[in-house]
Amino acid sequence: MNYKTKLIFIALLPIILISAATIFVVNIQSARLATAQAEIVEKMYLDLKRKELENYIQLATGAITPMYNSTLKTKRQAQRSATEILRKMSYGEDNYFFAYDNEGKNIVNPRLTYFVGNNWYGLKNVEGKNIIRDMIKIGQEGGGFYEHIWLKPSSGNYVNKLAFSTYFPKWDWMLGTGIYLDDVTDKVNIVQKELQNSIRQTRFALLLLTIGAIGVTTIILASLQLSEQRLADARLKKLTTRIVDIQEDERKRVSRELHDSISQLLVSAKYGIESALGHIRKGSKVTQPIEKSITALDEAISEVRRISMDLRPSVLDDIGLAAAIKGLGTEFSTQSDFNVMVDAEPIQDLLIDEAKTALYRCVQESLTNAVKHSQADNVFITLNKIKSKIQLDISDDGSGAPLGVRFLQETSGLGLRNMQERIDSFGGTIQFMDVKPSGFGIRITLPITKDRGRT
Repeated sequence: MNYKTKLIFIALLPIILISAATIFVVNIQSARLATAQAEIVEKMYLDLKRKELENYIQLATGAITPMYNSTLKTKRQAQRSATEILRKMSYGEDNYFFAYDNEGKNIVNPRLTYFVGNNWYGLKNVEGKNIIRDMIKIGQEGGGFYEHIWLKPSSGNYVNKLAFSTYFPKWDWMLGTGIYLDDVTDKVNIVQKELQNSIRQTRFALLLLTIGAIGVTTIILASLQLSEQRLADARLKKLTTRIVDIQEDERKRVSRELHDSISQLLVSAKYGIESALGHIRKGSKVTQPIEKSITALDEAISEVRRISMDLRPSVLDDIGLAAAIKGLGTEFSTQSDFNVMVDAEPIQDLLIDEAKTALYRCVQESLTNAVKHSQADNVFITLNKIKSKIQLDISDDGSGAPLGVRFLQETSGLGLRNMQERIDSFGGTIQFMDVKPSGFGIRITLPITKDRGRT
């Protein structure tokens, strides 16, 4: 794991852990909230149902009270009238009033008519509750609610039912009614579903926020890394430029010393020996050694001049870049097995001296690589101005780079990487390409920068 990956991981880990912990807490709290909400909703609806049942019982009680308290009718006539009223007082699709005597005999049941006239005191529901007996007891004790499971006529299913019973002691009647609670369950389920949807949306929002936070953090870290990398590249480029400048300055100094000092000393020594040779009689034994010494001095002078030219060509300072490239091409044509054809346009003062030196070194390195690797017959060099840039093209008709640019980077003296760094330091570009049908090419472009010095 590299440094950049570690940095991103360290920065993102707290966000991921906090987000995971938040989602975990939300899940726990949402489960508790769902349970509490269901209980609250269920209690609220049950309270409403209880109030509703009390109102229905009060309504039924008020309807039969005149008969119950009547002195104009016999007990039997009053009970018959009350029965007729209760039979007609059904409400809703499944809700009705029922009445039993104290022994469990059914007096009124408009939905389950087969109950009427039969004794159901010992009737038990699916839960095992003795329903009729329990409700008679509740009514005799002053009335109250009774929850049980009972058959719902419209659906044919057994569902929870909340009943309320009261008692008429003079007639020994238990009067009751009930409301089925399956709609309460449905409403609680709806509330829970809505709550679950809200919880899911909250989780999704947290997930999006987490992903967004991770994305933003990653972008910020990448931006910082890129900024630091660009800063490091800029510093490295500046350092490279400085090193190249120092190198060129030192080469220039050494070249000048060789040309102005050592070369002149060698020339003076040669002239002195030649003068001494002129005063020696022909046929003398020292003539031949002196002539050999003169020849060695000529070779030494040529070698010093060659080294001086390699270090810093005086023609680059004297008559400009175009002439220097042409001279370099002539030199390589003389010393190698291929022809160098140069088409160089004088660029006058369009580049600073350092940029001209960089182009010259690139040509020098390219020709050196061509000698070593290209197996070419011809090398073509063009230098011209194109719009606001100076373009240098170097190509050959050799075998190209069979092992790729990497091969040249590893085997060349200056190296393509150093060429790249030289050109980058002046804001230029360098391209390496295969030339069709065969060969290798380099294209260098530099932006025009005015130079007040020589061309």
